[in-house]
Amino acid sequence: MAFCAMVSVIALPSTLRFALDASSGISGLLSACLFVIGAGVFGFYRINGGRYLNVTLAAIILFTFTVVLQGTIASLTVSGDLLRGISSLGAVGIVIVTAYLIRTILIQTPSAALDRVITIISSGFVFIAIVAIAGVQPIQSDYVKPVFPFAEPSHFALSFTPFLIYQCVRSSLPMRIGWLVIALAIAVLLESLSLVVAVGVAAACCLPPAILGAGLVAVSAVAGYLDISYYTDRLDFSSNTTNISTLVYIQGYELTQAALERTGGWGIGFQQLGIVPLNVPTSDLIYRLIQDDANLRDGGLTAAKLIAELGIFGIALVATYLYLAIRAGLGLRALANGKRRGTAHELFALAVITAPLIEVFVRGIGYFSGTLLLMMAGLLMASEGQYLARRRPAAKDAP
Repeated sequence: MAFCAMVSVIALPSTLRFALDASSGISGLLSACLFVIGAGVFGFYRINGGRYLNVTLAAIILFTFTVVLQGTIASLTVSGDLLRGISSLGAVGIVIVTAYLIRTILIQTPSAALDRVITIISSGFVFIAIVAIAGVQPIQSDYVKPVFPFAEPSHFALSFTPFLIYQCVRSSLPMRIGWLVIALAIAVLLESLSLVVAVGVAAACCLPPAILGAGLVAVSAVAGYLDISYYTDRLDFSSNTTNISTLVYIQGYELTQAALERTGGWGIGFQQLGIVPLNVPTSDLIYRLIQDDANLRDGGLTAAKLIAELGIFGIALVATYLYLAIRAGLGLRALANGKRRGTAHELFALAVITAPLIEVFVRGIGYFSGTLLLMMAGLLMASEGQYLARRRPAAKDAP
């Protein structure tokens, strides 16, 4: 059941978006949520009650109250669509409940079995990449560089990242380097800066400092002989850039600044980005270049969307996540260095908490993504297992 649950929340949003040419993955994610909920109703796994169900319900109530209050006040400041924001709350509630249920499925799966499931899925990502590199696409589409079932390489990278981190931390040092080299090769062949960043995050979580430094020197030396203009163009933030990926990132910053200035830091309201006219210069430039409002509703990165829409609440959410992700990353390094032993449950929980760093700060696809759902499940698992708790000195651990 763990395999089916994880594959559904990872693959369905992208598959339906790919097949139906949808503007977002919300329909696919909700389909996956209904599958997980239905499997529990029909008894394919045991739904446990207890305090973590109460925590989940409390989170839904708190989030709903905050969004309704913030959205109502924001609607008095900007000409938004309050009904759109409120109607999205039902979807958010379903996603949070599904995160609780996936947490339930995962903790009921024996550690060895969970490790096998994650390894199979990790290998599946490598197979998908190889098929895409070979130019094989089961479904024809208008997407420029699809990696079926993902619409573009960055979407593939976001979903692959937690599994890459897991494999790197759990493996021996030679296998870690092997996974990193394979992922970096895929990133180069697919031309995905997001996956390059993912490799960097995974390396930071698992490699000793000396080897990490040597790896950076080696990669820099090899890059000197390659054409890396595709990547350097995306790091050009000058006023003369016409690279769409870079412009989308700049647009996210401008939307955040415009929203905060217009509302005095309050935000324009939940799900209002792209609805409330903010008229930032980069949006006009992007439209002139490609005749499309690229990433206007998702802000290009999740942090921009959160802060622009929820203002001070969004800033608090981003800061809280950053703190938790750093704690999770340090926990992964402790496991990788052998300073303490951990189960597959702990390792995966920390991996899915750390991985969305890329989605939040580099390349986001909106709130309704499988990786953010898994992050919520990971947070519930981590809080239950105290994976993020401070370790007491060894002497105090002794009976």
